Amino acid sequence: MNALLHYRTELDYADAPSSIVAELVGERLRGDPMTVSVKDLFKDFGTTAALNGVSLDIAGGELIALLGPSGSGKTTLLRLIAGLEFPTSGQIRFGEEDASAKSVRERNVGFVFQHYALFRHMTVYENIAFGLRVRPRATRPDEATIRKRVSTLLELIQLPGLERRYPTQLSGGQRQRVALARAIAVDPRVLLLDEPFGALDAKVRKELRRWLREIHDQTGHTTVFVTHDQEEALELADRVVVMNNGKIEQVGTADDIYDRPATPFVFDFIGDSSALPVTVDKGHVFLDDRVLAVDAKAQPDGPATLFFRPNHIELSSTGQESGALVGVVRAARRIGDVRRLELEAGLARHRFEIDVPIDANVNLHGRVAFRIVKSRLFPGQAAHSQASV
Repeated sequence: MNALLHYRTELDYADAPSSIVAELVGERLRGDPMTVSVKDLFKDFGTTAALNGVSLDIAGGELIALLGPSGSGKTTLLRLIAGLEFPTSGQIRFGEEDASAKSVRERNVGFVFQHYALFRHMTVYENIAFGLRVRPRATRPDEATIRKRVSTLLELIQLPGLERRYPTQLSGGQRQRVALARAIAVDPRVLLLDEPFGALDAKVRKELRRWLREIHDQTGHTTVFVTHDQEEALELADRVVVMNNGKIEQVGTADDIYDRPATPFVFDFIGDSSALPVTVDKGHVFLDDRVLAVDAKAQPDGPATLFFRPNHIELSSTGQESGALVGVVRAARRIGDVRRLELEAGLARHRFEIDVPIDANVNLHGRVAFRIVKSRLFPGQAAHSQASV
């Protein structure tokens, strides 16, 4: 009956009372949260280089997202910070301490896995208490202290009354919250999460990440999480680290990454984009033999790649205006409040996408004229764009 009285679904996320947070955090936040620094980190698995000279400074109390495609090195970097793997060369520092060769226990990190990794034969209470109970005798709290801390954490994750349940009796969202509570229980110097919401459905995942941000703001742990979900990274993190082929392409805020991508890869990978192979000649940009309305005065002459977002265009009435481009519609689909058109243009029949209002007066089986109003030029021909067809 007690469990039923306290039961909450995973979509019920009221803020935890400040008294609970204060009790949980105790004296820890009076000091500075742990900084993490990696310098010239290399990691080889046989003949395969997983990381190639990665350097990154993480401020104390910061929430960092490691974002990239499969094989980019993001999970390897997280495991190196945790001490689950050791670098081929380079250094990992926790504050002023060289942690490169220290074990997971010596680093005192909390780790949350994608598939929870809860002990099935243990109750919720026993799972959360586990890290405290296996501490060396000299630093192990007594049972009364453990009981109080577990109770406080159950309130924080909003699962009071479920301490006697087993993982198989919980929903996916509840299990992930228990996994987070277990990681926080030991008061880690750094909290690490590997695709923490990847196994959950979209609605629960969105609610949980909002909840995780609130927990982070309340407790102040230095937190690093791995994700392949761009929306998740841009919404949650203080800064996003975009990785590719074992290297860091760009580090910045969500606005930096989305609005000011530093490389063709970042522009191509983050959000929706189209890319056109163009030529720069004396400040003008040409797609085949047509001049586009793009300022290239600061760009060197020669081949380049023009990136733009599908919504960074304006329709043209005739296509005869200076800098306008005309494309033939090859496909159309609705995305929310806009219609996305796949167009083909130029002598080489380049494929790209644009967004137009649902009620726009365009021929979905004919030609569409438009101007690109916001774009970014990168010298040279970039690799195939994810948005190009």
